[in-house]
Amino acid sequence: MSIRLSLTNFLLRNIERRALAHIKEPAKIRRRMELQTKLFFRPKRGTPITREALAHGQNSVSALKIGNGDQGILLYLHGGAYIFGSANTHRRLAAKIAADNNLTAYSVDYRLAPEHPFPAAIDDCLTAYQALIGRGHTDITIAGDSAGGGLALALLHTILDKNLPIPRAVVAFSPLTDQTLQSQSVRDNAKSEAMLPAERMEEVRDMYLTDDFKTPLASPLFGNFQNAPPVFLSVGTAEILRDDTLAMATKLRAQNVPVTVEILENAPHVWPFFHGLLPEADATLDKLKTFLSHPNP
Repeated sequence: MSIRLSLTNFLLRNIERRALAHIKEPAKIRRRMELQTKLFFRPKRGTPITREALAHGQNSVSALKIGNGDQGILLYLHGGAYIFGSANTHRRLAAKIAADNNLTAYSVDYRLAPEHPFPAAIDDCLTAYQALIGRGHTDITIAGDSAGGGLALALLHTILDKNLPIPRAVVAFSPLTDQTLQSQSVRDNAKSEAMLPAERMEEVRDMYLTDDFKTPLASPLFGNFQNAPPVFLSVGTAEILRDDTLAMATKLRAQNVPVTVEILENAPHVWPFFHGLLPEADATLDKLKTFLSHPNP
C-alpha cells in the first residue's frame, strides 16, 4: 500500500465519512460534493465538454458529452447513493476513461431521490441508452461507480430482458448490487470502511427504495445475465460493499459471463476516482484500458 493510499484513507475516514455520517439533508451533501469536485477534481484542461439531451420517445435525460473519441461510446452513470452526485461531479473520471480508450463519453444526470425515488434513476439510464442506440451507436461501454455501478449492472439486466442491442462491455467500480443490505461485509467492514458510514445505509436506501429490495432494477445481484457481454468489477477488501462485488462476480460467472475482478487490499471506495493522485488508481485504470482493448476472452 502506497503512502498516498494510506493518507487518502486517513483523510476520507476523518473528513468525508464523518460528513456523510452527520449531514442529513441530501441538498447539503449535493452542494458539498459539487464544490469539492469543482475545486479539486476537474478534467484535464481542453477536454471538450458540452451538455446534451438524450431523448427516446417521450422521455429525455440530460447528459454531459465529454471528449471526442472515435472508437465508441462510454455511457457513464455516477455514484452517490441515488441521492447526490451528478454528471458534473464525475466528469473528470468519465473524461479519463474516455481519453484512455479513445471513446466519447456521455455522463448522465439521472433523477435523484428522495425527490425522484425508484424507478426514476434506472428509467433515465434506460432512456439514455435507447437514445444512443437510436442515434446509430452500436459500440457502447456502460460504466458506473457505487450506486452508479449498480445502475450499470441493472441497466445490463434490463437491456437483456428487453432484447435490446447489447453493449460491448460493462464496468462497475465498487458497485451497490444488493439493496437487502444483508452482505456480511456491511457488518464486518463497518469499521475498516474509509468512506461510507455503514450505520446510515438503510436510512439512505429508504430514500430511494422502500420495498421489493430484490428487484433486479435496483439489486442487480438478483438479475438475469445470460448472454451478457464481458464485465469489469473492482472493489477494495476493506469496503462495506466488498461482498456486493464478489457475489456479483459469482453470479455472472454462474451464467457464463466473462468477468474480470480487481480486488485491492485496503483500497477506499471507488479509488479510481483519485486517478492522478493515487498510483493504485492509475494502475487500475491501466488494467481497465487493457480490458476494454480486448473485452472478449
